[in-house]
Amino acid sequence: MKRVIKIQSKQITSKNLETALKEAKEIFKVKEEEISYTLIQKEVKGFLRIGSKPAIIEAYLNETYLLNQISEFLKEITKSFDEGITSSIKIYGKTIIIFLNGEGLGNLIGKHGRTLGALQHLIMIYVNRMTSTKVDIKLDIGDYRKKRRKKIEEITENSIKKLLSGEEEIELAPMFSFERKMVHEYVKRHYPNLITKSVGFEPYRKVVICREEYTPKGA
Repeated sequence: MKRVIKIQSKQITSKNLETALKEAKEIFKVKEEEISYTLIQKEVKGFLRIGSKPAIIEAYLNETYLLNQISEFLKEITKSFDEGITSSIKIYGKTIIIFLNGEGLGNLIGKHGRTLGALQHLIMIYVNRMTSTKVDIKLDIGDYRKKRRKKIEEITENSIKKLLSGEEEIELAPMFSFERKMVHEYVKRHYPNLITKSVGFEPYRKVVICREEYTPKGA
């Protein structure tokens, strides 16, 4: 299976595969199931040690290790909010999707999803420090994103109505990057003749919607 997210790895030479894997476990100081390997050279015993060859593997920390690390990281954070919060983590290529459920989720979400956005950013920093692959994190807490998407699409639709009524451009309120992405996708899907552009700097970055022939301010 091709390794998509690359974490720590090390080439190990040992007398056989079994001892090579044992060495890998000692080097990484992790559970056996958190290590995978690629066989570079198979052990050859030879005759009276003539022509013998050692086993050579590239051992590396796998997705199980990554999932366990993220799970422990989340436990440390969420226990300050509520002990009963549980997490579900899935890896799809270079994207990690995390769902949090339980009681007391309102505090984890925060006003307008600010705490959720900050937590997602924190997890992204934590994960990307472990890997040499740029990983995208998508965090949802109690279906907040699903509900927020509906709200964002309503805001976008109402803004487009104003635009089509004669406005040259419509500037939406500052949003998180995942919310701006929702706006871009909605306009592209339903109004391909309109243009969207993100302007400004975080945390005040916002989306501008305008007609195709109009150049947004600051563009």
